[in-house]
Amino acid sequence: MEQKRKISLYKKIRRDFHVRVEESEKKHRNKIIALALITLLLASALLFCAALLEKSTKGQYVYYYGDVEQKIKAESETHVVDFIALADFCSMTKEVSINNASFEINNTKASFTNGSDIVKINGISIKMPSAAAIKNGYCLVPLSILERISHGLNIVTDKNETTIQIEGKIFMIAKDFEVSYETDVTEYLEYIHSKDEYIYTLVNKQNPVDRTFPEDQDALIEIPEEYRKSDVIYLHYIAEKALEAMMQDMFACGYNDTYVTSAYRRYDKQQQIFDKYVNDLVNQGMSYNDAYAEVLKDTALPGQSEHQTGLCVDLTTKTIVTVDNRFADTEVFAWLQDNAWKYGFVLRYPEDKVNITGYSYESWHYRFVGYDIAKIMHQTGLCYEEYLENFGDN
Repeated sequence: MEQKRKISLYKKIRRDFHVRVEESEKKHRNKIIALALITLLLASALLFCAALLEKSTKGQYVYYYGDVEQKIKAESETHVVDFIALADFCSMTKEVSINNASFEINNTKASFTNGSDIVKINGISIKMPSAAAIKNGYCLVPLSILERISHGLNIVTDKNETTIQIEGKIFMIAKDFEVSYETDVTEYLEYIHSKDEYIYTLVNKQNPVDRTFPEDQDALIEIPEEYRKSDVIYLHYIAEKALEAMMQDMFACGYNDTYVTSAYRRYDKQQQIFDKYVNDLVNQGMSYNDAYAEVLKDTALPGQSEHQTGLCVDLTTKTIVTVDNRFADTEVFAWLQDNAWKYGFVLRYPEDKVNITGYSYESWHYRFVGYDIAKIMHQTGLCYEEYLENFGDN
């Protein structure tokens, strides 16, 4: 009997134990389920808040113009930039009214109209991805348009594309500039648009060359007789072909009294010219040192003359004959100011860049740099040294 009571008690203890275990497991499961539900609710709440935050900040960007911060809430997902803030950063002059905003730098003017997707660069119309919005002290335009109308700016966005850092110096140009020629210059286009490294050669007082330059003398060819005076004149073949296109169009416009009076000039020839000018002044009573210093203002020493590259020409007319700044008063000079860049040529020594080029104003001296560079120089007003300083790495 005693044995049965022990067995019964044992069963009861075991049963009670299992009941307690099951109750404990049930409570534990309930806690886990409750915790999971709480976690799920919290996660849902966080997602909901994130969605609200994303919705509230959608189209909002932070711009840094150098160290200056600006927050912009755009009305669309298109990245925009405030051209007024950009103008202040880049020291542009600006005129802003209710519906129009104009900005100018380096003789280049950009104009925007509220609600219009056209920007005008020096009168040239360029279509933008979306319309400009001028209101509340802003002139908001598509950020992407900067790549098409400017050089010099470095624009960096973060991985979320919500923070935009803008650095550098802006040079506005119209990359969609319409170009037309007076005659069919198809056969010359490959030379006009050449990117041969030689055409970028810089020769000046700080960058001289030796008497053997250029090494490839075979690259020098004759300029056709109709474009020069009787003496044989040589030019690097790329520049020469581009010159033919320019002279062909020039003649077609009625300026057929213009011709090349000088182009490639070897080292020894430049020495002869320099010495002659010095001796002429000495013969007029000037001391040698004074004569040397005077000639150096206008005439390059051998090795410092751009003529040795075979990439430049001196132009004159049958009326003027000599090379001097009377050429600046001619109609053909005005034509060259508007059109030389189309053929890859630039006025090498402008009147307002003497302190940079190191040489006096030469209205007759045109240098071939290729279409791409000539266009930028034409639209920005930069001389060649300035171009190389700002864009030489590109």
